[in-house]
Order: sequence, then C-alpha cells, then structure tokens
Amino acid sequence: MSVLMKDSYIFVQPGQKAFKIASNFTNYLEIGAKGITDFYLEAKVENDEFIFNAIIYDPKSKEFCRIINNFPEKSEFRKEMTLYGYNIFSKTGELLLGIEAQGEICYLKGKIYSANGEVVAEGKDNDYLIYRGPATIGKLGNSRGIVFT
Repeated sequence: MSVLMKDSYIFVQPGQKAFKIASNFTNYLEIGAKGITDFYLEAKVENDEFIFNAIIYDPKSKEFCRIINNFPEKSEFRKEMTLYGYNIFSKTGELLLGIEAQGEICYLKGKIYSANGEVVAEGKDNDYLIYRGPATIGKLGNSRGIVFT
C-alpha cells in the first residue's frame, strides 16, 4: 500500500525558507549516505541560507563533482550561474544539478545518478522526486522527519 503526502510542511512553517520536495516543503533533504553510497545530496537551511553539499555523478563519463558548502570543487563539469542560483552540467550537456531560489522556496533541478546509471532523484515541474533511498526529508536538531531506506 502506498501513501501520498502532498503540500505538507516538515519542520518549517509557511513563509519560512524551504525546499520543495515531492510536493512538500521542508528545511532539510538528504539523499544517500555520506561516505557510503556513491551518490549524495544534502540540502539544508542554515542561518537563513540555503546550503548544499553533494557528490553528483555522471554515469556516461564516469566522473563526479563534489559540492562543499555551495561551492563546486574543481571538476570537468560545466558550471553556470543563473539569476536565481546555479546549474551544473555533465560533459555531454545534461543538467545534473540545478538550484533555483525564488523568494523563500528553493527548487532543485536535474538528476542524481548512482554509479550504475540508475536515476536516484530528479526535478520535474518545479518539484523534486526521490526514487531510491536512503533519504531523509526534514530535520530539527537530532530529530529527523521522514526517513526512507
């Protein structure tokens, strides 16, 4: 049996900075397990700022890009600043990660891949869908919101 959660606020109130994830709004998203899975994305609101840490992988070129506190480390991926954030493209031009902050809402774009080429998460129509865990949506102190394994 599946459950659909829509338009919920997880550890945020309407009007606070939040990420739009699977039609819900949250202060925190973690996909993968840092140092364990070959993919990783952490998006959080910290000190009223959107902060990202990630390892994004391009299964076609077998290369990856590491993002630490919003700054992509040196890689062969193309980085492009936009009016509301930035995009990171693979060598073949595929959008792997896009960050677009509009007002209090931050939208994630692109696809997160595992090393074997499986799509783990992707942006669709101003929403971000998670297909594979582990993943955590929402966090406050030591309390985690929704956890997928």
